[in-house]
Amino acid sequence: MKVTLSTRLITWVGIPAALVLGFVVWSASHRSFERVAAQTEELSRSMARSHAAELETVLSRVQKVPEMIGRALETGELDRPQKIEEFLHSVVEKNPDVYGSCIAYRPNGLGDDLVAYAPYFYHGPNDVTFEQLANPEYNYFQKDWYRLPRDAGHAMWTEPYFDEGGGETIMITYSAPFRKDGLFWGIATSDIAVSQFMREGKAGTVGKSGYLFIVSKQGRFLTFPDESKIMQGTIQQANAVLGKGMLSGKPGFLRTRGPWKDRLTWVAYEPILGGELALAVVYPEDEALAEATELRDELLVTGAIGMLCLLGVLIFIARTSSKPIAELARAAQLVAGGDLEQRLSVSAPTEEVRHLMNAFNKMTRDLQMRMQELRYTTTVKERFEGELSAARSIQMSLVPKHFPAFPGRPEFDVHALLRPAREIGGDLYDFYFLDDDWLCLLIGDVSGKGVPAALFMAVTKTLLKASSSRREPMASMIAHVNDELCEQTDSGMFVSLLYAHLHTRTGELEFCSAGHPSPFLIGADHQARPLEGAKDVALGAMSALDYHTTRVQLAPGDTLFIYTDGVTEALDRSDHFYSTARLTAVLNDVGTLAVEKITRGVVRDVRTFCGEREQSDDISVMAVRWLGPAQ
Repeated sequence: MKVTLSTRLITWVGIPAALVLGFVVWSASHRSFERVAAQTEELSRSMARSHAAELETVLSRVQKVPEMIGRALETGELDRPQKIEEFLHSVVEKNPDVYGSCIAYRPNGLGDDLVAYAPYFYHGPNDVTFEQLANPEYNYFQKDWYRLPRDAGHAMWTEPYFDEGGGETIMITYSAPFRKDGLFWGIATSDIAVSQFMREGKAGTVGKSGYLFIVSKQGRFLTFPDESKIMQGTIQQANAVLGKGMLSGKPGFLRTRGPWKDRLTWVAYEPILGGELALAVVYPEDEALAEATELRDELLVTGAIGMLCLLGVLIFIARTSSKPIAELARAAQLVAGGDLEQRLSVSAPTEEVRHLMNAFNKMTRDLQMRMQELRYTTTVKERFEGELSAARSIQMSLVPKHFPAFPGRPEFDVHALLRPAREIGGDLYDFYFLDDDWLCLLIGDVSGKGVPAALFMAVTKTLLKASSSRREPMASMIAHVNDELCEQTDSGMFVSLLYAHLHTRTGELEFCSAGHPSPFLIGADHQARPLEGAKDVALGAMSALDYHTTRVQLAPGDTLFIYTDGVTEALDRSDHFYSTARLTAVLNDVGTLAVEKITRGVVRDVRTFCGEREQSDDISVMAVRWLGPAQ
């Protein structure tokens, strides 16, 4: 049998060249498939994180409401039913995220003539509606939202329930105990309707046929495509493996059978409020991989066509130059290495080679277009993250960070730290001189998180700094700032504030607490004790309020420690609070150290206490030590 030159070329050149081209195309298609699949998986995770962050922001604002109400009640100013109901109506009206709110007193808590008293305001069909829950048919003393936090001694979320006789809807409730003279006095609540979660679930579009759903900490569906399962079914019944992951309190990703239809799906899930709720984004696997599969098939088909054309061209290679084939192989290798800018000239001596080159150019153009789409998606994500990072830098630039802050003033030493819970927080602190002798100190906690909280913080800080002086009584100045905040903002936000003036020559301290935790004083005996003073309502919650101040005389060496509730309300993995008692013990241990070591020691102990649990609230601390008049 004669072996012709064409046969030799096909055998020794054509077959190896076809194999090389096939490997290059397969490698490029496989890597492109994996890259697109990874991008799709990350998109699912990002979508779950985004929706969870939005819900957590709303729930955090709802969670702040009963805590603010409790602080307002503990001031003693709301001592009559009329004032209590006006205050509660204002709170519900200013907070559209809150479906309803209640103040439920213990038996005879508001006087011997009232055995039970529980005013409840909620957003009715047309306006804010009032219900008195202190009636025999309702018996709020036996309701979980009253009984469980009362017995536990701390605030908590309830499981979903239908509030018959109250809000008349399915809801979940955040209940916070408030106290009088250190004893349990009642429960303040804020409700969020399950219908709001249902709107969130319907608004969250996931591709063509994907969906998202939300479950409670017991696994009960709050939103679900099959509405008959809401409040009736659980994720454990629908998919036990997925349920175990979602109720673990940690984010995750699974490839499993979907809980709604029996389809293979990709599920990204995120905890909300440390596991009180969980959100999942469900993406059908065939839809998630559609773009990657399409790209891979296009590459494989294009590669197959290229190989067929190559074999056809090799039949005529004996009478033509092999240069175009070598050029094609070189370009294919460059594409496999990632250079998608390669283009081949179509001025080949034969029509078949020109067809092959055209097919190759189309393949690289298609692949380049796909890669440009992926780069655009990545650029958008990086720009969003960059904007958040820039916003955090701006927010952090509003608080002093350079220490020692006043190296030329030996009468005192000051140090402060701020650790936001998210990329942009709502805490604030500042210190500055009013004149040569008076030093102004302030620390506050804005309700909520994110960019709105940072902007509200900046407005509050600007108003305080513009109004601060010794020419006007401190109480009047604080009342003026409160009225300005109520007039200029309608976001429903408020800020708890500890505001103080220190006379650096005499050690005289005057301070005002607007819904803020009491500061600590570490004296000569190195024991920390709280400075109890007048307790007023947080700024921005309600206008036309009176504020009061407390005066204290410091001794040389005394240290003042002020902080936000992100310290004492930090949670560990067992949902235990850090507590004021632990803070007192830590201050007793570090009270003799330099003020910087005091602040860092407290923050370090809070992190140790929380362990691997994500920080749930902003943490701000400040320590000021008066060293006596300058010599």
